[in-house]
This record gives sequence, structure tokens and C-alpha cells, in this order.
Amino acid sequence: MRQCPNCKTNNPDDARFCNYCGIRLPESKEETLYSDLDELEEAPKTEFSDQEIEEESEKVIDEAKKLFNPDEKEEKKEERKEDEDTDTEQEQVKKQLTIPENLDRMIEEVTRQELEQEFHRKIKLKEGSGKEQSHLDETEGVSEPTLMIGEKTEEEADEPTRMFTGDIGDFIKKKREYEDVPEEDAYEEILQSWERKRKEKKIKREREGKDPSRILKFIKEKHSWSDLTAKQKKAVKRIVAGAAVFAAFCIFESYYGRPEAVAERYYKAYVKEDWKKTGHLSDLPKNGYATQDEYATYMKKNAVTDVEDYQIKETKENRQIKIESGGKQRAFTVEYKTKTQGKNKETVVLQKQKRQRLLLFANWKVSSDKMIANDFNLYIPAGSTAWIDGTKLTKNDKIKDDSDGLDQYKISLFEGDHKIRIDVPWFKTYKSEFKASDKGSTTISKMKVSQSGKKKLDKKMKEILNSYIKAAKEEKSFSQISGLFEKNSKYEKENKEFYDDLKEQLSSKDGYKADQITTDNYEGKYVISGVTGVVRGTLSYDYKVTYQKEDVTVGNMNGTVDGSSQMSAEFVYKDGNYQLRTVNPGSIWYRKSQ
Repeated sequence: MRQCPNCKTNNPDDARFCNYCGIRLPESKEETLYSDLDELEEAPKTEFSDQEIEEESEKVIDEAKKLFNPDEKEEKKEERKEDEDTDTEQEQVKKQLTIPENLDRMIEEVTRQELEQEFHRKIKLKEGSGKEQSHLDETEGVSEPTLMIGEKTEEEADEPTRMFTGDIGDFIKKKREYEDVPEEDAYEEILQSWERKRKEKKIKREREGKDPSRILKFIKEKHSWSDLTAKQKKAVKRIVAGAAVFAAFCIFESYYGRPEAVAERYYKAYVKEDWKKTGHLSDLPKNGYATQDEYATYMKKNAVTDVEDYQIKETKENRQIKIESGGKQRAFTVEYKTKTQGKNKETVVLQKQKRQRLLLFANWKVSSDKMIANDFNLYIPAGSTAWIDGTKLTKNDKIKDDSDGLDQYKISLFEGDHKIRIDVPWFKTYKSEFKASDKGSTTISKMKVSQSGKKKLDKKMKEILNSYIKAAKEEKSFSQISGLFEKNSKYEKENKEFYDDLKEQLSSKDGYKADQITTDNYEGKYVISGVTGVVRGTLSYDYKVTYQKEDVTVGNMNGTVDGSSQMSAEFVYKDGNYQLRTVNPGSIWYRKSQ
């Protein structure tokens, strides 16, 4: 049990406050600052004023601190010699007090104001032991302690109040758990529970090497503006000034970024034909094709000029748009007058952007849907590199397409005419124009093969033709030449039929046997199909076949047959090269001449 140093009431070992008088109990046996006051000689029954009591308490506190500050004690020796009366009084007080070893820690935990109040109360209890409580309250002005919940009767009001600290919401929740327990016991149990949790957290923070009090040293040591150093005052001023500037900035940005303010700034710049500013206030696509320069060119061609006066209104219909769009759009009707057309009006829609301005504020911009061709589809040959109005198409705009001979791009750009440039492997650079419209499309074709590309395609065609003739003459199966084609070709059946026809023509039948087959005088022509994107090629050639014929009467006969034929093929661009899709090697007949 722990005895209260004030009223001598026994309390549980883990109690923080006295169950009777409410005074804070010492945390250890060493903290006997208040209990040792009882050992002081009884003071004369003398009336003291509040000022005298306060001065006396300050003297005792200062003297207690001096005992643990040798330097300060040495500095004050000369002052004590000058005032012998004061020195005698201080020595008596020091002898009567039992000073604990951990007074420094106690002074840190107990604030100056709390120490003064408790000391004040001790003196009054000593002096007023024979007086009535009401007389003490009237003459000395001792403040009444706050009553706990439920302590409203006159009898309970006369008793010293039990102390209470903590969150009131948490207190009410805790109290519900003790509905069947007497109210006084419930209060005490709740306070003890809080105290245990506080001690556990304090021990945990001490083990982690942190300040167990959770109070910054700066706050514990500095209680007023005058206590701060010059650097600390300067830091506080900077923080306050920064907070004020930030608050002013937030207020300005919130007002400046309103949709009404954006619409007003947009039309002011519109009247001045400041297309650079109106472009920044518009929600132009971020894909890089609708550039600010393109925007200025578009506005010069299509914007209304010579605007003399305008007025912006938000009508009921416009507010309905706001409700239906969940606050993501605001529409305004602009009434204006020009020198040539007179009065007119148009609707301007402001779109709330997904990305906030400066990460904090709503970002409203004028919608550019009326001038932008959204989701425009562009089809170009596979493997091509394209530029629109000087801006290169990126892979981010490329989408998957069923036709592997064409690359499909879905982009957004200004409606109207645009220039396009395409570089295709083995073909000449293509330059042309096209017209863009909302959700429209265009396919680029009619590219012409380059000289170096023609040579490469001619070489491919000759290699394929020679491989076909050699395999057919040797009567090999189609699977032995299938490696010439693209993998998983859906034209395998068609290609096999053309090969079997050539094999039939060159086979040994009816006494004929082809010995040697040569081809020459090649002429190739190539073009890219605008529908499929594949490269179609034809190769004209002359052939010569030497053969043997068995005759029953004459014996073996040697002969030669000359002829001309044409080979056709299709190529698709895959994996950085043109691969064979279909081929018809042409007809080589050498029996007809006999």
C-alpha cells in the first residue's frame, strides 16, 4: 500500500492519485518532497497574503535547485554573505528538508505551476488546521478543484476532488465497461488502467532509447516567448511567415483556378488573338501530334476575329450538364458581337482534368473536342516509320491489328489536312497529304520500290524459283521446301498445289526425262497492296530444258526446249525482314514441242 503524504490515506501500490484527496502520489519512495513538509516545525498562526506565499514558495524551489547545481551554489556564496538573515533562514530550511537524489527528474516531470500550487496547498493545510474550510476559501482565495462526473452532492463537493486526466471520449467508453461496478470504484479502475498503459509505453520508449515523456526538450524547457533564444525566435518567425504565405497562395490558387475564372481568361486572350495563351488554357491531346504550333495555325484559319464585346453566362441547361457529369464539366454560353457578323453566341465547355494543378488544386481547361479529330485510325505498311506534320508516330499509339501486313495507329489531331511522311524498308520515302476527321481513317499505299530494294527482291525471287525447280525435278515432297515460307502460314494448301503442278510438269513420264533446266532474262516488278499491306511481286524469266526421250525403234533421243514464264509471289514484313507468304512458280512445259 502507498500512503498519501497529504491525508495519510492508504492507496493501492499502482495508484497515481490519492483516492481521498486526489493529490498526485510520488512515483517512488525517493520522491518525498511533499511528505517531508509535514516534518517542518509548525508555523505560527499567521495570516499570509497570496504574494507572500508565492515569494516563499519561489525561495524554496530555488533553494532546492541550488543543492544540485554546485556552480550556481558557488556563484551565490558572496550574495549569501551579504545577507546573513537570509542565509540563516535558508540553512534552516535546507536542514529540515529531506532532498531526494532524483530531484532533477522530478523537476522535469512536475511543472513549476503544479509545484507552486501543491506547496501553496500544503502551507494552507498547516495554517488552517483549526479554521473552517469556508473561512480559508474566502480569505486566502484557494481555487476549488474540479469535480469528477457524479460528484454533485453538497457532501461530496466539500471533499477534495479526485483528479482525472485523459480523453473524455475514451473515458465514457471505458465507463460503459463498468456499468455494474459502483461509480467511485469504476473511476478509480479506469484511472489505474490508464496509468498502467502509460508506464508500459514509457518503459518501451526508454528501451528504444527515446525520450519517455514524448515531449520535445525544446517545449519542456521553453514556456514563453521570452525564454526562446534569438535563433529559435527567428525559426518560429520563418515558420509562421511560411505558413502565412502558403495559406495566401492556396486562397489565390483556389480562386484563380475556378472554371468561371478560366473561362474569363480564355476569352480575354481570344479577343486579343493570343493563341499561345488560349492554347495553354485548352485541354489539347498530350500525344504530341496536336502541338501548340498546330493549334495556332488552326485558330488562324477557323477562329472568329474582330470580336468587340462578349458576355459569359452559365444557364440552367449548363448547370444540368454539370449535375449529369458529376461535376467534371461546366458549360458557359458566350454572347459576343463582331464588326462583320453582328451579335452571335456559342457554348464553351470546361473540362476538369484528372491531373491536379500543383498536386493540390482543381485543374479546369477549355474543351478542344470541337476542333480535334479524336481516335483517328491510320493504316500504314508493316515495318514503316511515319511522321505526321513532322512529329514521329510512337509505339504507344500503335494498336494490335488483324492484318499483319499493316500497322494500325489510333491518334488524335486537329481536323483538316495534314502532311505525312513514311519510310518503308526497300521502298522509296513516301510523302503525301490526308484529311483527318473525328473517328475517321485512312490507309497509305502506292509506295514505289527503291533501286536497292528491287535488287534485294529480285534476289529473293530467283532463289525461291531455283529452289522450286530443283525440288520439283528431284520429285521431293512439299514439306522439304516449306522452310521457304513464313511460319504457320494459312496459305500452305494453296502453295502446295502450285508446287505439285510444277513437279508434275518436270516429272519423268511417257519416256521423257528432264536433264538440265536453266533460267535467265529476269524482269521483276513490285508494289505494296493498299488493302493488305503485303508486297506483291512478279518475276518474268526465260527457261531452257534439255531432256532425253526413249524410243523403241531409234533408242534414246536428246532434245532442247526453250520457253518463257512468269513467277508471282507475295511477301510480308516480319521480324525485321520480308518473308514469303505465297508463290506460283509458273509453268515449264517441255513435252508439247514434241
